[in-house]
Amino acid sequence: MKKKKSYSIVKCLILTICIFLVSLLLILTYSKKLNYGLDLKGGFEVLYQVNSLDGSKVSDSDIKATYKSIGKRIDTLGVSEPEIVIEGDKIRVKLPGVQDESTARERLATPAVLTFRNTSNEELMTASVLSTPGASLDYDKKTGKPVVALSIKDKDTFYRVTKSISESTDKLITIWLDYTEEDSYETAKCGESGSKCISSATVKEGFSSNVVIEGNFSEEEASTLVDLINSGSLPTKLTEISTKTVDASYGSNTLLLIAKAGIITFIIISLIMIYFYRISGLISVISLALYISLVFLFYTLIDGVLTLTGIAALILGIGMAVDSSIITLEKIKEEISNEKNLHQAYIEGNKRSLVSLIDANLTTFIAALVLFILGESSVKGFATMLMLTIIVTIISMVIINRFVMSYYINTGKFDNKINMFIGKCKKIKTRNILNCAKYNIALVVIIIVTGLIVTITSGLNLGVDFKGGSAITLKSEEKINIKEVKSELNNYTITEETKVNDNEYLLRINESLDSEEIKTVKSSFENLKIDSVLLPLAGTSDISSISNIVKKDLTKNAIKSLIYASLAILVYIAFRFAYTYGISSIIAILSDVFVTISLFAIFKIEINFIFIAGILTIIGYSINNTIVVFDMIRDRLSTVKKLNEESLIKTVNESASITLRRNILTSITTLSAIIVLLLMNTTGVKEFNLTILFGLTFGTFSSLFIAPYIWTKLEINRLKHPKKIDEDDEITERIIKGING
Repeated sequence: MKKKKSYSIVKCLILTICIFLVSLLLILTYSKKLNYGLDLKGGFEVLYQVNSLDGSKVSDSDIKATYKSIGKRIDTLGVSEPEIVIEGDKIRVKLPGVQDESTARERLATPAVLTFRNTSNEELMTASVLSTPGASLDYDKKTGKPVVALSIKDKDTFYRVTKSISESTDKLITIWLDYTEEDSYETAKCGESGSKCISSATVKEGFSSNVVIEGNFSEEEASTLVDLINSGSLPTKLTEISTKTVDASYGSNTLLLIAKAGIITFIIISLIMIYFYRISGLISVISLALYISLVFLFYTLIDGVLTLTGIAALILGIGMAVDSSIITLEKIKEEISNEKNLHQAYIEGNKRSLVSLIDANLTTFIAALVLFILGESSVKGFATMLMLTIIVTIISMVIINRFVMSYYINTGKFDNKINMFIGKCKKIKTRNILNCAKYNIALVVIIIVTGLIVTITSGLNLGVDFKGGSAITLKSEEKINIKEVKSELNNYTITEETKVNDNEYLLRINESLDSEEIKTVKSSFENLKIDSVLLPLAGTSDISSISNIVKKDLTKNAIKSLIYASLAILVYIAFRFAYTYGISSIIAILSDVFVTISLFAIFKIEINFIFIAGILTIIGYSINNTIVVFDMIRDRLSTVKKLNEESLIKTVNESASITLRRNILTSITTLSAIIVLLLMNTTGVKEFNLTILFGLTFGTFSSLFIAPYIWTKLEINRLKHPKKIDEDDEITERIIKGING
């Protein structure tokens, strides 16, 4: 029998090592195959307002046609993993990794309406006479200069028009790109670089063969013209209302820092889990590695694009994954403290924790689903990653983790070595949590009131996402002379300058820069000389420009997403538990949100769109922690024979005391990632990190103090008014077959 157990242990170790090695292999393989967004890879993003050519209301069919035309034009740029999204009457385009931003902008928004005209500017033909594709790059046989060859489809029309031109006085036909009523042949300087009149030719006789556009083209200009003609003209007018550019080196540096932070965090989590839970903690760490590898695998399979908001969701997911393991292990410890053997404790602990895990994860999944439906592209990325992490958590941290743990337990090797397997198991000392809650609530009220006063008197430090205007991030290999830099922006109103360090500055201006202004600004900085020495800027690392239209939409969508997500959570909790649980949870969530906003107001920290991702993360954590506490309350209430005010208060204090260590451990493991990122000074996610730091710190206490306190007050009120309580409204859970029925 002894040999059998020993052999089983060997098999357990082999299984554990195999899972870890497979996880490591998957991480190394699929982390390289992940598609990175422009905030991690560099590139640029632009949001277009779509308007009809005649000034009428733009139709859905025109928007879809524009969407297809933009897709064709992007294909000519050779950009990998582009993203084109229709957002109402707007189209958002993301081009990660694009090198030539100016060419990309030109090709995307140029109407590319090709017309053939006479010298009186009368339209004779359009691009409809051409084949599909109708243009190709060629070279003049005599001069070797690049030309554009046109393939004629409607030969009859082309012959008729050229015949009439040959019989005219001047015998000239002109070819225009995006002719307007203000344009004229007399002033156009046909054939010169930058002219809308791209060519003029003498026609001596009517003909129907293919033709060549000759002009003073460079090879790049000729190639661009070919691509524009072949992609077809836009059926609508596109106006830039928001733009963002990220230097490739800036994005890669951010990604590198996040990767380093991830490795350090994994080590910290591993040490914490092994210290508190011994071998079962090690099994959880291996399962966490499997969890990360499966997230990378599935995200690659669905062609997901990883962005900063996606990483925010991944951090939340890691916290929830670790939490799933901690919940189960703490339940097992509780059963062992009640004098059950390891095998019995394992079975009962898993059974009791399953409902908590389903409620906590499903609540967060519902919130993520709402955000996916209502949110814009960045929020959708956050929601997609969050939903994926929840599914993977169930697979790795619930199913596989429990399977491996049962394998170890069934060896019988740890029946008399429980501490070695799961750590010390002792009765939890009951603390007067509800009494402590008063001080926590008082602190929250003070912070919120202070934040409100600061907001009223001096306002919030809103970034360009919500304020409009432009933000410029400058990085240099040498110390930046900010006075010289500002002199390059003397035509604009600089509202704020922030020194990150001697080599990096953040500048904000009131004006919303258009594509040409962005091009000019980038060029001026790239060629900036200080004391006759070229300043070696690593490019303008980041330029964001937001119009008034966009800032209103962002604000509205952010508020709408938060409200609907909160309502969805409220409905689910009210259905699964009782309405008092739902009300208490929402109050706790709102306290976390308002405390975080207040701290940002007090310390004048910028509120931008990444801040919203942080708020969403806080909501996810807060509801997850609160559900665990409420589940424990619900569980222990089922054993109370006579429910009165005294027994209710006692049960709440016991439940909160039991979950205290679990909530603190979960918060520590998650905050370790945030603190590491803050210490590394990751500029791109600084606001997100601070949001999580504030929100999660207070969220840990709100789930332990505020939510139970509010719930207790509501339930005491219900006990004092028994006539208002229906039989079906007792403090109990809803019965769902397959979960708890």
